[in-house]
Amino acid sequence: MMSTTAVSESRVLSPKKFWPQELILGLLPLILAAQALFFVPYFSAGLRGIADFRQLYSGGYMIRTGHAKQLYDYDTEAEFENRLVPVGGPFMLPINHLAFEELLFVPFSLLPYRTAYWIFLGFNTLLLVVCCRLLRGPFSELFERWRWFLPLLFASFFPISRALTHGQDSIIMLTLLSGALWSLTQESELTAGILVGLGMFKFQIAIPIALLFLAWRRWRFCTGFAVSSLAAGLVSLWIVGMNGAREYAHTMVGMSVHLASQADMVRYETYPADMLNLRGLISTSLKGLLPQSGVQMIVLLCSIAVLLIAAKHRPSFELAIVSASLVSYHFLPHDASILIIPIAAALCSGSVWDGTLAILLLLAPMVSIIPFCAYLVAIPLITLFILFVRSTHPPKEFFRL
Repeated sequence: MMSTTAVSESRVLSPKKFWPQELILGLLPLILAAQALFFVPYFSAGLRGIADFRQLYSGGYMIRTGHAKQLYDYDTEAEFENRLVPVGGPFMLPINHLAFEELLFVPFSLLPYRTAYWIFLGFNTLLLVVCCRLLRGPFSELFERWRWFLPLLFASFFPISRALTHGQDSIIMLTLLSGALWSLTQESELTAGILVGLGMFKFQIAIPIALLFLAWRRWRFCTGFAVSSLAAGLVSLWIVGMNGAREYAHTMVGMSVHLASQADMVRYETYPADMLNLRGLISTSLKGLLPQSGVQMIVLLCSIAVLLIAAKHRPSFELAIVSASLVSYHFLPHDASILIIPIAAALCSGSVWDGTLAILLLLAPMVSIIPFCAYLVAIPLITLFILFVRSTHPPKEFFRL
């Protein structure tokens, strides 16, 4: 049985004396001003259709109009995207999430694109409010320091801003993980597992988290995950059929194993250098030094090593998120929205080292505005992972064996 545990008084410094928190409070006005500058051009592009919401909107339309079986057919997708959301040039974003998620976007497809974009922006903003409410208990120290600390921390985090302007579903994933963390603090492992399983539209994040809970022998969490993830898979299969499932598998292979040439990257709008994880760091560092198969093998071995190291550590949901972020094969700047949870945890740890890494990780994703430099964010993320696993008391550990 897991038990909720408070952070030891000896580990928690007075918020007014913990300089990483004070430094962030001092930097917030500058960060928010920078965010406002980034937000305007990205928002303008999103309204014109140059955003990920274009594929989500088109997928919902295809399901609503009886073209669900062609959801993963590249040419058909391109035809619908260009017809529904013309952008005046070549721009194609293939649908790469499990089909059950597209059901959410069926109602949005009833509206003109720009209207749907505005409403989804409001929906995501509402979800962020929900996240702050869910995390108020786990990160009460930040609320005690200042009631607006956590909300402004959310607003200052570039991946969240990027997810908002791109009309991305990453904030939905963040909400599910926030709910899972809240559930764990309430000793409801089954509910936490169900919520993480519902995040299978980003299976590259959900599955590593589930694997760690399996290694930690948290059976109720694993049961909840199995139920909801299986339901998500079956609903997706029902929507697209067996041929659609094969096309989806072909797309996944094309975006990962076969992503070797510039033409492949352009086709799938996927560039390893834009990924804030092990794949991005290793692929970019070893580019031209090893064949693609050799790079993939190193990424695989390093990912296995991360999971094995984390599996030997005491259960920590924040550690699971950091580990999943590192090993997720597809992890773009907006996907990093979920890192706000371990960042907040590190700020509550009372550890100067963790707090310093939290500041760096809060700021680092801004390098994503420079093309093909996002992979550099993997460096502070790896460092935070090392601090989490080396610490005698994991940062903000809410449960233990």
